[in-house]
Amino acid sequence: MSRPGFALLKVVLAQSFDFRKKDKIKNASLLIPILFIFIFGCLLSSIYSISFSIILISEERKESLNLVLYALAGTSSMLALVTSITKVKGILFGGNDYEMLASLPIPRRNIIFVKLFSLYLVQLFYTAIFVLPATLIVCVLGKYPLWLIDGILLLIFSPVIPLLLAGVLGLLIGFISDRFRFGNILTILIYILFLGAIMYSSFLLNSKGGEEELDVTIILQMLNILSWINPTTKLLTLTLGGINQLLYIAGNGIILLGMIFIFAKCYDYFHFLMTAKRASHTYVWKAVKQKGQFKALFLMDIKRYFSSKMYLMNTITGGIMCILLTVIMIISFKNVKDPEAMNVLSHISPYFILINTWCIGMAVPSAVAINMEGRAMWQMKVLPINYKTYSHSKILLSYFVLAPFILISSSIWIVFMEITVANILLTFILPQIYLLSMSMIAFLVNTYFYKLKWTNEVEAVKNSAGMVISMLIDLGYTAILCALLIVPGLFGYFVIGTILALLFVSLMAGTAYILINKLCFKNIESIEC
Repeated sequence: MSRPGFALLKVVLAQSFDFRKKDKIKNASLLIPILFIFIFGCLLSSIYSISFSIILISEERKESLNLVLYALAGTSSMLALVTSITKVKGILFGGNDYEMLASLPIPRRNIIFVKLFSLYLVQLFYTAIFVLPATLIVCVLGKYPLWLIDGILLLIFSPVIPLLLAGVLGLLIGFISDRFRFGNILTILIYILFLGAIMYSSFLLNSKGGEEELDVTIILQMLNILSWINPTTKLLTLTLGGINQLLYIAGNGIILLGMIFIFAKCYDYFHFLMTAKRASHTYVWKAVKQKGQFKALFLMDIKRYFSSKMYLMNTITGGIMCILLTVIMIISFKNVKDPEAMNVLSHISPYFILINTWCIGMAVPSAVAINMEGRAMWQMKVLPINYKTYSHSKILLSYFVLAPFILISSSIWIVFMEITVANILLTFILPQIYLLSMSMIAFLVNTYFYKLKWTNEVEAVKNSAGMVISMLIDLGYTAILCALLIVPGLFGYFVIGTILALLFVSLMAGTAYILINKLCFKNIESIEC
C-alpha cells in the first residue's frame, strides 16, 4: 500500500475509534447499545456452543468438537452477509467522498482496500460474537489448546467470503433499485427470497435435532452443513498438520487480493452505476396548497420512503421476518405427526403472535422519520406547515407500511388456530394496536434523538440513537406483553391474559398519543436545522 493509502486508512481508523474529542453523551448512546448487543449475542452463541459440545462429549465424539467452532463461524458469515449487503452502496461505491478521493494521488486499489476495511470492521463485530465464545468453549471442553489457532484464523478471515458476496449482491441490488421505476419493490422481493431461504434452511437444520432418540450423526451433519456456509472453512478440516491452516490463509488472501483488484479496476464504473440517479426531496408550497397539508405531506413521505433503499430495507425487514417466521412455523407444525403434540401446538400457537409483535416493532419507519429530512428540514420549518399534521403523516406512514405484513401474518395464524373471540382479538386487534403505539413511541423518541447532519443514509438510519432506543423499548414492551399474556395462561386463564394484554397495548397507545400532543410539536419547533 502506498503512503497516501496508509494515511487514508489512519483517518478511517481515527474516525471509527477515536472518541476523545466527541460528545460523551453521544458516545455513550452509541457504545452502550453496541456493547449490549455484543454481550447478549455472546450469551446466545455460548448456549449453542455448550449445547452442541455437551451432546458430542456425551456421545464420546470429543474429537469432533472443532466442528462446533466451524459451524458457528459459518453462522457468523451468514449474519455478516445479510447485514452488509445494504451497506455496500453507501460505504464501498456510493460514498459522497468519491470526488475528493479521486482527486488525491491515491491508487484505486488503496481506496478499495480502505473501504473494504470499513465493511470488514462491521463484519468482524458479528464474527467475534459467534467465534470468540465458541473458540473458548471448544478449547476448554475439548482440552485441545491448538484449536485456539483455528479460532483466531476464523475470526480474522471469516469475513472475506461475506465481503465478496456482499459486494456483488450489493451492486446488483443497488443497480436494480436505482435504475428501474419499481426497483425497490424488486429489491424487496430479492431480499425476501434471500432471507427466507436462509431462515428456512436454518430452521430445517435446527429441527433435525428434535428426534425422540438422539442420533449424533444428525448433529454432525448439521454442523458440517453450517460450516459449508463459508466454503473456505473446509480447508481447516483437512488432516494435513499445519499445512491446512496455511492453505486457509492463502485461499482467503488470494480471494481478498482478487476482490480488491477487480473492484479497483471497475471502481469508476460501479460508482457511476450507484450514483447516476439520486432522488431529491423538496417541500413545494404549491403542492401543499393544492392537495391540502396532510395529503401533500403523506404523499411526499411515501415517495421518500420507497425511493430510499436504506430507509426502506432497514425498516421493512421486521415485516418480512414476521411473515417468514409465521410461514416457516406453520409448515413445521404441519409436519408434526403426533396427535398429542398437535393438540399442544394448537393451544400454544396464539402465544406465537408475540414473536410477530416483536418483529414488527423493532425497526418502525417513524424511529428515523425526522432523520430522513436531513438538510430539507429547514424548508418544512420555513413554510407554514402544521406540526401536528406533519407528525400524523410520519406516524401513519409507519403504521400503513407495516400493517399489511402483520395482517397477512395474522390471517395465516388464525387458520391454524381454534376460532374463538379471544384468539381473534389476540391475533388481529392486539398486533395492530401494538404497531400503532410503537410508531407513536418511536416518533416521540426521534424528536429528542435526531440526526439531520448526515452525508450518507446509513448514518441517518442505522447509526441513529433514536432507532436503537426504540428497539430497546420494543424489547421491553414485548417482554411485558409476554408476562401479561403467558402467566395467566399457565394457570388456565387465557381469556384474562388476552384482556390484560389488550388493555396494556391500548393504554400504551393512548399514553403515546397524549405525549405526542403535549411534547412532539414543541420538540419539532425547537429542532435546530
